[in-house]
Amino acid sequence: MSRPIRSVAVVGRDVSAWLTALALQRAFGRQGVSVTVVELPSALRAVDAVIALPALEGLHRLLGLDESEVLAACSGVYALGQQFANWSRSRPPFVHAYDSQGAALRQIPFLHYWLKARAEGLNVALEDFSLGAAAAKHGRFIVHNDATDSFSKARNGYHLDAQSYVRLLRHKAMAAGAQRVAGTLDRVARTPVGVASVTLNGGTSVAADLFVDASGPDAVLAGRALEVPFESWSSWFPCDRILAASGPRLKPLPAMSRISAFGAGWMGMFPLQDRTPVVAAYDSRRISDEEMARTASVLAGMALGDAVVSPFAAGCRAAPWTGNCVAIGEAAACLEPLDAAPLHMIHLGISHLITLFPVDADNLLEAHPYNEAVLSHARNLRDFQIAHYRLNERLDESFWDGARAAEPPPGLAYKLDLFAARGAVALYEDETFQEENWISILIGHGLIPRGHDPQADAMPREEQIQSFQRMLGFIAAEVREMPSIEAQLELFAPPPSSASF
Repeated sequence: MSRPIRSVAVVGRDVSAWLTALALQRAFGRQGVSVTVVELPSALRAVDAVIALPALEGLHRLLGLDESEVLAACSGVYALGQQFANWSRSRPPFVHAYDSQGAALRQIPFLHYWLKARAEGLNVALEDFSLGAAAAKHGRFIVHNDATDSFSKARNGYHLDAQSYVRLLRHKAMAAGAQRVAGTLDRVARTPVGVASVTLNGGTSVAADLFVDASGPDAVLAGRALEVPFESWSSWFPCDRILAASGPRLKPLPAMSRISAFGAGWMGMFPLQDRTPVVAAYDSRRISDEEMARTASVLAGMALGDAVVSPFAAGCRAAPWTGNCVAIGEAAACLEPLDAAPLHMIHLGISHLITLFPVDADNLLEAHPYNEAVLSHARNLRDFQIAHYRLNERLDESFWDGARAAEPPPGLAYKLDLFAARGAVALYEDETFQEENWISILIGHGLIPRGHDPQADAMPREEQIQSFQRMLGFIAAEVREMPSIEAQLELFAPPPSSASF
């Protein structure tokens, strides 16, 4: 007879621990499963922000988190995408909007008509046919209607203050019934197949049927206690340091983040209602921490304060679920804070754990499909990030020349080759980013396909021109009627007063 899981201990900190606890409590609390968070000291700093893809809205809805409450409590700002600047010395910045580009014509994807028109002299960027990109560049909030939903897939992600978000998640999880003990981890008692209990420095001991390692890159259970091997991805990710800082609020508020490349890495600006978090990933062999702090201020165009630096190593655990211990988020896989990947890895781990929640505490057959799915997702996200490095056009700079020269993983290599040949995107199982996202960054970084679908040649030139003009006119008319991001946020809570930039 099977023995059901009756207790789960979430060992960790910050967003990973409390988002997991809230999700497990909502999913299984009423079935008699107790959820205890063994909260380790926070690794968050006042400067930190949470960057989220549009998928977070669906998770929040499942967890009973109201969007207006989250935005008000966390100084949140909508993000319609990311702008990439200075990744090429010759190309202008481009926007990776969370949206599609154009509309299919005669059931042929729009990209192929754009490629045909470009070869014939069209000088309009692909992103200009994206409602999401246009709204982002104008600082607008997309108000959906039947026409926009028919034309566009536009959705918004979020920027949230990290410490405020954790406080909100902790409050919601404990109100739902999750328990909490806090302290510094003293020791982990192992069994032949996993973890028996954890003990804090004050002597408190917590035993459970199932343990979740939500301790971030420290991986105190999966890494330190169970010694699950770590697969390094440093050959593709040359940055080994992360700097986080904060500057004054931007005015008006942008509707997207901005990712700027520089000689030794990249820097992102992620606006909030009351300040502007800044994150830089860089190679410490090429630039010191002190010089990075100065460079970040120059790149941001504002004075930055409270800069803090932490080490970074990209990679994944060989088996995130080992024995009765399930690693989630950065305890399972560490990705750069680019493309909102770190939070999404937490989301993916939670979703797969809930789907594969064990039916027998003594026979955890669910570990194998969990590991396959989570690692597959992580590697696909990894490849999306590697594509930025691979396609950079910062020539004669050793950091970027090396990134461009690094042999990509086979799946990414094929994806790039196929797209370069005919504008087709090879999508694999467990992709976070879909065809329109890949098209956006590949075209944006300058990978222009050599050919297009010959079926696009059947449309008369004048008909194609009229179709393009209608799309551009529709986008312009819709954007004119959209409220600004600031006006939309004022519906929840007026943003604090601050300096203008």
